[in-house]
Amino acid sequence: MRQPGAGHYRPPMGMRSSEDDGVLGLLLRDLRRQKSLSKQVLAERAGFSLNHLRRIEACEQTPDAETVLHIAQVLGLPPAHRQQLVDRATAAGRLRWYESVPPLPDDARPVLEKVLTGHEPYPAMVTDSCWNIVALNHTMEMLMSDVAGHLLAPANFLRIILHPDGLAPHLTNLTQVRYHVTRMLRRWSAITGDVRLRELEASIAGLPSGQDAEFSESEEAAFDRSGEADRLLLPIELYREGHLLTFFHIVTSFGERPGTLFSDLPSGPLSGIALESFLPANTETRVLLGSPAPVFPDAGSTPGPTQHTPPGQQQHDNERKTS
Repeated sequence: MRQPGAGHYRPPMGMRSSEDDGVLGLLLRDLRRQKSLSKQVLAERAGFSLNHLRRIEACEQTPDAETVLHIAQVLGLPPAHRQQLVDRATAAGRLRWYESVPPLPDDARPVLEKVLTGHEPYPAMVTDSCWNIVALNHTMEMLMSDVAGHLLAPANFLRIILHPDGLAPHLTNLTQVRYHVTRMLRRWSAITGDVRLRELEASIAGLPSGQDAEFSESEEAAFDRSGEADRLLLPIELYREGHLLTFFHIVTSFGERPGTLFSDLPSGPLSGIALESFLPANTETRVLLGSPAPVFPDAGSTPGPTQHTPPGQQQHDNERKTS
């Protein structure tokens, strides 16, 4: 099994994964030092919080073009130098887009981009009615950074999350996730009669499941009886960078998904397009992603363990205990 992050540098959780991430923050820091300004003074003159400026210079947050231009103006940089920095910020801030069927309207991409970047530092993506990825925000792209290239053409999220070359090796609750995905896909395929969904269902059913990634008939029956199968929110437990990230997965439709109560209404320009959000299910995940802890304690979330063990090692330890 692949060990998460083994042999590869990974940016801190919540940091964008584009090429310019480490460069832009360091450039702004060096320019500030050349002007003999402290972080406190620059933050006050720019109207930022000191913590915000620290995160930019520490490469924990990539500033947008407007923020970079404002810093450059406060530093008194010449117009040509300002434009170079703005160009870097614009390139670093671009999202990855995939071909969608049908193609997105010309005016939809800027709107969806605002929605996706507005979710950061939490992962989010836009998918079509067959769960093909249309766009990812930077945090989601970082979590998928080592997904095999052959899973990205086309990039189908259900295949990616269950494939052994995708996110499956990093899921500590792969069995439960696989069960929910296959049951959901079977249901939508039956409701819509969409040939593409039937093909996707067959493709996922043929994936190598790995050890203990499928229920036996008796286990499936017990799972159904327990009520877990109908749980309102299934936590997704993803082991990345030596940490266990626990998310709730929520889908929001922009238009209407096929088979819903509104399917007989005229289709809108974003029919079948949905936002898929991954919200932290506990304080530990929230902090790891660079977001401050909430005022109120977690309620009903799945707490992360104090010691994190990769999925493969957990399996090995369980086998030793039972042998």
